[in-house]
Amino acid sequence: MSARLRLKHLIEAGRTAGGLFVSIPAPEIVEIAAVAGFDFVLIDLEHTLVDGADLERMIAAADRAGLSALVRVPGAGSERILQSLDAGAAGIVVPRVSSLSEAAEAVRRARHAPLGIRGLNAGRLGRYGDADLPAMPARLDAETLVIAMIEDPAGLEAAPAIARLKGVDGLLFGAADYSQAIGLPWQTGAPAVVAAGSAVVRACREAGLHAFAFTRTEADLPRLREEGVRGLLVANDRGLLRRALTDADRTWRNLPGASR
Repeated sequence: MSARLRLKHLIEAGRTAGGLFVSIPAPEIVEIAAVAGFDFVLIDLEHTLVDGADLERMIAAADRAGLSALVRVPGAGSERILQSLDAGAAGIVVPRVSSLSEAAEAVRRARHAPLGIRGLNAGRLGRYGDADLPAMPARLDAETLVIAMIEDPAGLEAAPAIARLKGVDGLLFGAADYSQAIGLPWQTGAPAVVAAGSAVVRACREAGLHAFAFTRTEADLPRLREEGVRGLLVANDRGLLRRALTDADRTWRNLPGASR
């Protein structure tokens, strides 16, 4: 099994996969995630300025380390969908999908004809031409994950229809932006936000799709697993680094005479 397909194989087998959300453009972060035991990473291009060269190196690091790399692209109409997939991403995560038409645009860009308009490329995934090129489009379409993020009430209302759209493989609930959209910014544990997340998972379950979720606390895990979430984003690199550095700083500042 290739590293790129690790996530897909796990969730299709009904197993839970753990992921790290990555915002720092460093291949070493990806490699450390693999050493720590993660199954996949989600590299963020929506809120970061990760460039193409850095992204290619991070995806290559995932391949070497044995985990899958998803990429959150800037939006449904982004040219970076094609570039991320050609670089070898296991799939894309599309933010702010609020309608069936936006989901359809993401599918159109991520899939080859006749379902979409993804261009042909005999690059990394085609072993630079040393592969069965005519068979590649169908193979890549079968291997690639397209995941839509539901982040506002309009997206929540459209979630059942989005989940049934051919070419969509899963949904990911964006609790933080949803909380903002309903006037409760950062209150991701508010009952209305939790209920919306459960509704997204239910839409996946009813359509036979894969459900993904961000976990905010360890207490979330049993509920999400019971609801049927298989792709769990359990940590983010910047938050982990900040907490570790804070703990280290507090340790030495407790010494007598240390600056405060």
